[in-house]
Amino acid sequence: MKKVERLFAAISGVSLAIVFVVALAQVVQRYVFNLPLPWATDVVRIFFIYSVFSGMCVGVIRNSHLNIDVLLQIIPQWARSAFGVISNVIVTVFLAVVLRYSIPFIRNNADQYTPYIEYPMSYVYLVFPVTAAVMIIFLLINTFSLLTGKCAKPKGGGV
Repeated sequence: MKKVERLFAAISGVSLAIVFVVALAQVVQRYVFNLPLPWATDVVRIFFIYSVFSGMCVGVIRNSHLNIDVLLQIIPQWARSAFGVISNVIVTVFLAVVLRYSIPFIRNNADQYTPYIEYPMSYVYLVFPVTAAVMIIFLLINTFSLLTGKCAKPKGGGV
């Protein structure tokens, strides 16, 4: 599990670094040299999407997604695991819908390319089902652990 977490954390970090460097280069080129980089918007868009979805995976793996700490402080200690299970079920259902509709979405947009670098958008959209599937797997593992009592209480409870 740690290797998967590190992989997605690395993808997210590298993607954010690329977004930063390319956006900075675009600003310098445009305002200092008066020579815009038209391809920069494509690269920033692609790697921003990768960083967001990879970061979501890391949040789910660490069980630090969508925390409502105020609500957790109000409910009794014995109900926090149940709250974590309910939270995981809601997020899993949402991700299952994303997974279900992302595959036809990729198929229907297979003929789209980014304007400047002509990178297939289906490769960009592929991150949707891949990360949704990974998040569902880790949510199911966490839910099973909560139900069997084989893990610590949820960090913040999930929702």
